[in-house]
Amino acid sequence: MSEVVLDASAVLALLNQEPGGEIVARYIDQAAISSVNFSEVVTKLAEAGAPEEAIEQTLDDLSLEIISFEKT
Repeated sequence: MSEVVLDASAVLALLNQEPGGEIVARYIDQAAISSVNFSEVVTKLAEAGAPEEAIEQTLDDLSLEIISFEKT
């Protein structure tokens, strides 16, 4: 189980080398993200013009645990 839960802005800060991204990098190996936030990251990368294959490879390389969003 992951020890850290990231939101979309944290993952985007890491990927875009923005302030705070270096902090995210320290915890990325033990991190999870909700499926809702994960889809936001995909959307933002696509809107920025990243090709689908590059988005998929980049996010696969992060090895984030994706936590399903379920209405209870």
